[in-house]
Order: sequence, then C-alpha cells, then structure tokens
Amino acid sequence: MTDQPMTTAAANQPTSATPVAPNPDPAATPASAQAPAPGAAPDAALQSLREQLAGGDAAMMKQLERYRSTDEISKAFREGYKNAKNGGRQIELTDASTSEEVMAYREANGIPQDATEYPGAFRDGFEVTDADKAILSDFKAAMHERNVPPKMAAAALDWYQDFAAAQAQDLNAQLARVAGETQKTLRAEWGGDYDGQIGAAQELMKAHLGQDGFGEMMSLRLMDGSRLQDSLPFVKMMATIGADYYGSTAILTGDIEATGKTLEAQKQELLALRVANPEKFKSDDVQGKLTKIYAQLEKVSART
Repeated sequence: MTDQPMTTAAANQPTSATPVAPNPDPAATPASAQAPAPGAAPDAALQSLREQLAGGDAAMMKQLERYRSTDEISKAFREGYKNAKNGGRQIELTDASTSEEVMAYREANGIPQDATEYPGAFRDGFEVTDADKAILSDFKAAMHERNVPPKMAAAALDWYQDFAAAQAQDLNAQLARVAGETQKTLRAEWGGDYDGQIGAAQELMKAHLGQDGFGEMMSLRLMDGSRLQDSLPFVKMMATIGADYYGSTAILTGDIEATGKTLEAQKQELLALRVANPEKFKSDDVQGKLTKIYAQLEKVSART
C-alpha cells in the first residue's frame, strides 16, 4: 500500500479493496460522509457523526445514540481498543472508572441502565411473602449499583430461594413439634377440662380483639418458629384469665347463657345434698364449692 494518490488508470479498474487515501476533491465526497457545516448546531453535528460511524447499521446507531457527545464516543472507542488489545478480556471496573466506562461495561454484560429493568424474578413454585418481595426489590437495586452481570445475580437469587425454602421447612417442622407437645401437656394436665379451658381463653381474646385480631395474634411466629397460640405459658395464662372472667371453664362455644346454666346445674346438685346427705352438705368441701359457684354466677350475671 502507498501514500501516493491512485493514478487515473488504477482508479478506473474494478477493485474490492477500500481506498485508504483521502479523496482530494470535496465535491466527489458523498453528502452523507461530509463533515457537518461549521454553522451546524452541535446536536446536528453529533447526529451526523453517529450516522457516518453507523454506516446504516441500525443496531450500531442505537448504541451510538447512548453517547451524548463526541468525547463520549471517543472514550468508548478507546475503551474498546483497550479490550481488543488485551485479547478480548474485559477490563474490570474500579472506583476510578468513568461513567462512560460503566456504561460500556453494562452494555457488554447485558446490564440495563435503569435499575428497575434489572432482570431477576422468583422461580415458579417459590412461596413469595411480602418480605421476599421487598428483599427482591432491594436485591436488584444492589446488584445494579454494583454492576453485577445478570447471570451472577440470578445465581445469587437462586441461592437465596434455596436458603429461604429450607429455612421455612425447618420453621414449619418446629411449629408442628411445639404445637403437638403443648397440646399433649395440657391434655394430660387438664384432662376433661381441656376443651373448656381452651374455650375460655379463646372467647376472652375474641371478645377483646375481634375475630380477625384474634386470628392475627394467634398466628404470630415466635423466634423459634412456633406460634404464639402454641406457647404453653401463654395458653395457660389466658385460660386462667378467661375462666376468672367468665366464671367457669365450661365454656365450649362462648355462650355465656349456657355457662350460667352449667353453673346453675352444679349449684342445684350440691343443694340437693341438704336432704339427701345433710352431713356431706355441711362439709367444708361442699360449702367451699357452693361459695365458688355463687361467686361465678354473680360474674356471669354481670355480663349478661
């Protein structure tokens, strides 16, 4: 190849090679390849340069439109040259990387410029909670801010889903274990009064929290994964308070009138001992029971 202009004869011969020497005749240069007129607006000049560099390639034109000045285009070209010089190995970003370098890196790795468009979603079958949704949003923002390639972010998200699923499985197993142990302990301790004790606790809480509030409170998870409703100390405490509040642990449906009838029946049974067994009726045991029943009936009457 020579720096000398082609001869007229050489120029007339067909060739597939692209001439490297500039055409000295501006009039012979296609209008689309000429430099912008000195008086052209900066945006028009930049757009003209983009069109020349794109050469009709729509994809290249779209890429070039990302650059807002000829200086950004020049820097991107130099970055590409560095990559090629390093055998195609991409140069990693550093704290000193320019915004243009970050833009080029994101383009090369499929990272969108807008964090909201960063790829990533929970897989089918994963039980997504509100907390998971918030975590995913923060996760995508963090991955985008750190310019993590989507494939690497997807791998991290897969790990999180595996971890969360295993943790949920462990917590559910703990819930079932604690619930079973609590019920077994209370049935052994309360015997036939189990349903009444549980009924008293439930009705007391529903009366003050409402049905929805009761359901929300009972489903609260403790640190070990079990529910509040399966906490042995809590259930025993509420049963005691409920029995005192309603005057009896015989509540099965929350029907205060039915509770009153149950207490009345117990009272009449004991009073019948005055004729059937006067000595037993006068005993401290029977008199103590009667005193307690009268007190309970007074409480029930006050709430009807």
